[in-house]
Parts: sequence; C-alpha cells; structure tokens
Amino acid sequence: MKNLIPIIASTACSLMFVTSINSAIATVKTTSAIATSASVKAGKKKSPLPTVGTVKKLVQGDLACYVTLVDDKGKSHNLYGDFSFCGQEKTYLNKKVRLTYKLTNIDSPQCQGRVPCNKSQRVNLVSKMEVIGNKAATSTNLPKTGTVKKITNGDLLCYVSLVDDKGKQHELGADFGICGQEKAYLNKKVNLTYGLANVNDCQSAEPCGKTKQEQVIQKMELAR
Repeated sequence: MKNLIPIIASTACSLMFVTSINSAIATVKTTSAIATSASVKAGKKKSPLPTVGTVKKLVQGDLACYVTLVDDKGKSHNLYGDFSFCGQEKTYLNKKVRLTYKLTNIDSPQCQGRVPCNKSQRVNLVSKMEVIGNKAATSTNLPKTGTVKKITNGDLLCYVSLVDDKGKQHELGADFGICGQEKAYLNKKVNLTYGLANVNDCQSAEPCGKTKQEQVIQKMELAR
C-alpha cells in the first residue's frame, strides 16, 4: 500500500498538468478567434470611396499620383491615382470630376523609392477621371426630360440622378426646394427647366467668398 501512494500522487500530478495545458490551449484558441473576428469587423468599417468630387491637389509621388479630392459633403479624401493625372493639372485642378477605380498592385511604402522592389500592396487606384459640369454656361447639353432615380440633399446643392429617354444617366445639381419634394418626383418622368446659380467653390461646405456659376434645375414638372 505504501508503494502505491507515490504512484497515485504522480498520476494525479500528471493529470493536473495535462488539464492545465489543455485549458491554456483552449484559452489561446478562443483569444485568437476573437482577435480574428475583430480584425474582420474592423476591415468592413472602411469608408466607401468617393465617386464624385472636386480635385484640389495633384502631387507626383513615388508610388502613384496623389489626388486630394473634396466630395459633395465637403469631406476631403487622399486617393491613389494613375501617374498620368499628375501631368494634367490644368485639366482637372478645381474641377468637379467623376472617378473610376481599379484594384491594382503598386509598390509598398517600405520600398522607399528603391527600384526594383519586390514588395507591393493592393489598392483601389483612380484609373479614370472625367470632368463633369464643365459646360455649365449653357443648358443645351443637359437633358430636358427623363426619369428621376434619386434625389439627395447635399451641402452645396440638391443632387438629382436622372435617366434620359435614351437610357443615359445624368448627375445634376438642383435647387434645394426640389429635395423637399422627393415623394412627388421619385421614379416619375419629369420635364426640367434650368437656370444659372452661384455655387460655393470652396474646399469645404463653409463659405469662403469663392463661388462659381452652374446650370442647375430650377423647375421640375411631371411629364404628361
């Protein structure tokens, strides 16, 4: 019996040791799973990229052409752009543009300008930049009729998404009063009347004394 006591004690210690290890492994796995879940959730909270805005700065960088753009709500965005945009400042600077993105591999910041560099990062690169509203002095190029698809109250104007009779979509500025009549016009065919209006031309929604003239929708009537 005396010989059995050390054996029993040894076995008990071994079982306690194994149980402790298993408990520690389970804790590590749980912690790892929580961290992974948090990482995934954090990744999903990225702000959507702007599709329309005013170009305020174009800077030639080592990785891309850096585009500073202010969206219609006055928020500033720093974006990666194709290198070709940095040679066209006169075309894009202080102009309202529509952006198209392309998922592209560019050099990693760790390269620090070294060429060649085997490290890269995958980013949404501005691949196309189209100036819009550049013919604001005339309304001849603007649709006179169409179907209203969206009405958005912005900081600078009321914005109307409209599809014309040929199926082409237009993003138009409108008088703020039209945004208060969304139920009357949404998904309805309308006739449009335009007029010149002075619009804030600043880097934010706050007035800065700079304005520009744009053709905006001043009257919207249901088509018969």
